Amino acid sequence: EKEKARENAAVSDVTEKSAYSCLPYVDQSEMFEQVYDSLLNGGTVGIFPEGGTHDGTTLLPLKWGISTMLLGALAKHDGPGPPPKISVVPVGLNYFRPHDFRSTVSVDFGDPIEVDVRLAEQWRDGGKEEKNEANAAVMELIMAGVNACTLQAKDVETLELFRTIRRLYVPLGARLSVADNVALTQGVAYGFEDIKEKEGVKEFLSECKTYGSMLKAVGVRDYQVQRFEEKAFAASDRQALLATALYRLLIFLVFGVLLLPWYVCVAPAALCVSVVADHQARKVGKRSVQGTWKVLAGVAFIPVYHLVTASLACATFGEFVGLSWFFLAPFFGIIAIVATEEGHRLLRSLRALLFVLRHKHTGQELFMRREQLKAQLHSFQQHFHWLSSLDLETRERLEKRQALITCEPVRDDASN
Repeated sequence: EKEKARENAAVSDVTEKSAYSCLPYVDQSEMFEQVYDSLLNGGTVGIFPEGGTHDGTTLLPLKWGISTMLLGALAKHDGPGPPPKISVVPVGLNYFRPHDFRSTVSVDFGDPIEVDVRLAEQWRDGGKEEKNEANAAVMELIMAGVNACTLQAKDVETLELFRTIRRLYVPLGARLSVADNVALTQGVAYGFEDIKEKEGVKEFLSECKTYGSMLKAVGVRDYQVQRFEEKAFAASDRQALLATALYRLLIFLVFGVLLLPWYVCVAPAALCVSVVADHQARKVGKRSVQGTWKVLAGVAFIPVYHLVTASLACATFGEFVGLSWFFLAPFFGIIAIVATEEGHRLLRSLRALLFVLRHKHTGQELFMRREQLKAQLHSFQQHFHWLSSLDLETRERLEKRQALITCEPVRDDASN
């Protein structure tokens, strides 16, 4: 009755005639049969079970196609003996800065998931309800596996909070691998629900958000705050700090001067690609498709633009210049991408150095606030075992890093 009421309400909203289109029925039975045969013969099938891209911090509901493939393959086996072993291996893609070009991504593999043959028999011999129950049971297992190798949060603010807590836990000078960074952030996220109502934790989380807001307001990264005490507060070190800032400023200016002619040459192509990508992203309301459209537009437009500029160079400056541009421009492009990334890192480090030089007391306040949050976090870990969900090997490795902290040299790495 509720379903009929919703349909009637939807129909009542239509007050005038309007054009519409019907999506044709797509018979996918042949595709599924090929998948069944491939799996039964030991093949591998890759699938993105969300079925789409999005900007959210949680997974979309997984489609049942993956359970249909698995159960259908097991049900199709009619030879002697048990069916072959077919496993689902969940893979999680965890992005650190998903909207930045060439940013870091961690590919995490979960434990293989195997399905009871009785579910396949229920799927094969049962009616619609039994098939749905079998699919739901398989999808529950798969969802648990995917959750174990992906980092999720209810919103962007909570996700950023998890990352702030992870950075507070990592000791000064420690350089964790991408896998350890993801594992530690997952450990924070998994223990969050159990600990967030504990005494003092709410205040701690609020202070973490305030600390993160202060970093954004002054344009400083957390790893830079860790080094403020050693480099900014002793008067004898301020001259060395100023020299470092001037040196990095000089390197940044050299990069800019060398790359300026290149940027001028490729600016029209970059502008066209950006306009197309931004338009497509706004049209669907998803920033996640922006990178995809930049690649698609670039593949279509950049080769044509390259031929046009090479032809113009040949007609204007002669054949030698035109051919040189045609063959060397792609290499200049690669060099420009790498140099631009290094320039961004230098600029971030410069902002932190100049901030400390101009605002000594604010820098000291950030450092002291961070130290207090760090002490609170380790206290919560000792009393509430916040990171108990981490696997033993990762936890022991991180604890060892904590134990060796006093013996490790501090590294001044602007690219951190």
